[in-house]
Amino acid sequence: MVLLFFVLSASASLAHPYYVSICQIEYNRETHALEISLKVFADDLLLGLEKAGHKEVFLGEERENPNTDSHINEYVHSKLKFEVNGNPVEYKFIGKELEDDVVWSYFEISNVEELKTIDVQCTLLTEIHETQSNVIQVDKDKNIKNLLLGRRKTSGVLSFED
Repeated sequence: MVLLFFVLSASASLAHPYYVSICQIEYNRETHALEISLKVFADDLLLGLEKAGHKEVFLGEERENPNTDSHINEYVHSKLKFEVNGNPVEYKFIGKELEDDVVWSYFEISNVEELKTIDVQCTLLTEIHETQSNVIQVDKDKNIKNLLLGRRKTSGVLSFED
């Protein structure tokens, strides 16, 4: 797992040899929410947005399209779906930030009284890169579980039931 974080943190200014996104989900017991942080190479996200019909986004530039956040939200929602405790859930876009050559996007699922299971369907960037890997990491009370998804395996379930 550490290798995946290193790979995603490496500079993407040259064509990067690995196609990885990391989706970290933390259960916040105090707010009864799942806090989602999605880390994607900026150049890959731009390709995904372009394929979805959003051209001239100019991510992180002075001339960035004012609808960029909306485009990212729409794209991610079309590629990432969740069921919590067997029920489909909606999540809201909180914001984004650029860090070197990656984009962090933040989302939240509210009203999660208890996290027993989470079913994740993720096809993020699989339409762009055949070897795209999407790492899903869920943390509930320091109990961390992972899924590795991609073009061949697009969904999985993590259980936190005793």
